Amino acid sequence: MTAADSAQRPIIEIRDVHKSFGRVEVLKGVSMSARRGTTACIIGPSGSGKSTLLRCINALVPIDSGSIRVGEVEERARALLAKVRLSDKADAYPGELSGGQQQRVAIARSLAMSPEIMLFDEVTAALDPETVKGVLLTIRELAEEGMTCLLVTHEMGFAREVANRVYFTDGGRIVEEGTPAELFEHPRDPRTREFLGQVL
Repeated sequence: MTAADSAQRPIIEIRDVHKSFGRVEVLKGVSMSARRGTTACIIGPSGSGKSTLLRCINALVPIDSGSIRVGEVEERARALLAKVRLSDKADAYPGELSGGQQQRVAIARSLAMSPEIMLFDEVTAALDPETVKGVLLTIRELAEEGMTCLLVTHEMGFAREVANRVYFTDGGRIVEEGTPAELFEHPRDPRTREFLGQVL
């Protein structure tokens, strides 16, 4: 794969992801992608599945069905396990490893901490206005440096300014997506227009 091919291939690919907590279906077939070096914002009302989607992407919450691919993460993890001579433990749980094996996994985990993607879940919640300004500036600088950023945010002005792509979620689905200009200035879906009418 050439460098150009790698830049065009999505670094995050989500296909038909479903997630329920008990009887409550939170994600109802979400599909989206983000290319390397772009910034995408996920917006929508509380309870629409935004934070659950982020937690599924970073594997804090297992999905019920569908698929999520982030970079060459599995490939890299297996290579790092091979480096610490634990290839045969790739599918083992921490409790199934000896103390020494757990230490080697910790070394592999440390080697893996060269992130290409940053996920932000309401990073400005409960911050005073001056602190918010500093946090948003930091995220903007990361985006300008080419870091792939995926943000859940209620900061509409920031989403409009920094995002390459904006996704509006409601009821566990992505209702509409587009550039900031398209979504904020000419929303197509009535639910998007209603939401933006309340928050802008």
